[in-house]
Amino acid sequence: MWVLTQKINEREDKNFSRKCLLCRLQFKGCRADYLSHLSRLHNMQLGQPENLVFIDDLLNCIETRLESLHCLFCNKLFKNQTVLKEHMRKKQHKKINPKDTEFDKFYIINYLEMGKNWRQVKNEPDDDDDDDELSNAENSDRRVSVGNWSDWEEDEDKVENPVVCLFCERSSSFDEIQSHMNNAHGFDFTRISVDMDFYHQVKLVNYVRRQVYMGHCPYCDKILPNRRELLEHMSMESHFIVPQMQLWDQPEYFFPTYENDSFLCHLNDHQDDMAELHLSKKMEEDCHIGSC
Repeated sequence: MWVLTQKINEREDKNFSRKCLLCRLQFKGCRADYLSHLSRLHNMQLGQPENLVFIDDLLNCIETRLESLHCLFCNKLFKNQTVLKEHMRKKQHKKINPKDTEFDKFYIINYLEMGKNWRQVKNEPDDDDDDDELSNAENSDRRVSVGNWSDWEEDEDKVENPVVCLFCERSSSFDEIQSHMNNAHGFDFTRISVDMDFYHQVKLVNYVRRQVYMGHCPYCDKILPNRRELLEHMSMESHFIVPQMQLWDQPEYFFPTYENDSFLCHLNDHQDDMAELHLSKKMEEDCHIGSC
């Protein structure tokens, strides 16, 4: 099948080159590693590489949608990139909507049976005669389930991928953890990182994670026997501060201490955001002046 041939060619191609959709990294290598970068550092979930085909076209479609200021998942239009990024982060919309048929052609499952997509295959009736007709009890269950949609909608507000504090075991949403670190540890990550680009934020977070995991004070490198004494030391010595840059601005801290560290998925390039916000305000001012 020609689709499988295309997939094999994409998998074996080691000369893939493309700028990241969400940061300034110019990537070179294989497509699977590029998709892993999107997933690991930006929490953009497009599916497993082995399930995808025509990946270049897929990335082009996503790039076009984002550049037109439309959300990847819900396709809602926003006034600028800063607002769009915040929406996609809070709503966890850095993924493809399975109901969006525009992306069907990029998933191998849609080529398994000629003339049918995955939805049609999934909705085909089973061969068992017992499934031809729902029992009264099943019909009753179905009516009950329709009446309980409010419960299902409320579940959307729950934290699916909780963020863990950089210093203790507290976990919650990213915004709540930032507030917790500020109030409990005196560590205002938003203020501290405001002048950092995306990559410096990543390295700082990974450095702090590793130091705390090893029982070392991130600031003075003193070794403490357990987490409680480490936090006591940092509090008494006022060491909940950013250490000297040469300690953490190292290539080794591009790699996370913990697999799937949700904290990293919420980092933004503040410099790009501020530039976008300034440009947006300037455009609004120019439009206002032009209308006078």
